[in-house]
Amino acid sequence: MGPKALTVVFDSGIWISALQYGGVPMYALELALMEDNFLICAKIEAEVVRIMGTKFRRSPEIVMERMAAFTENATRVAVTGKISGVCRDSKDDFILECAVAGNADVIVTGDKDLLSLGMHGSIHIFTARQYLESASG
Repeated sequence: MGPKALTVVFDSGIWISALQYGGVPMYALELALMEDNFLICAKIEAEVVRIMGTKFRRSPEIVMERMAAFTENATRVAVTGKISGVCRDSKDDFILECAVAGNADVIVTGDKDLLSLGMHGSIHIFTARQYLESASG
């Protein structure tokens, strides 16, 4: 029996990178699907759909379908704006709130404003590569 499953939040940027380009972000999503527990909130989904639509001309239906392959058994949490002013970029506070509301162990992000925190309470803030390395070590 391996190490205990983690509860993980992937920020919008990781989702977008994984869905559009694959690579390390996709490996991180696949690892979480096999080993860990996903947290998701409507705001992350909406941001991914919006950006994939505007930047890459992906239809909302296709984006949601691709995300659903990972989030089918995810824990959905409500984000109400309770956490604010924590991150250097306040637009990222909802990621922290999603993680706190769902008792996450890890936030996976490429966002420098979130990464600069290192931790939020007991929640580790990792890049996709750090998340993969933490699972293998």
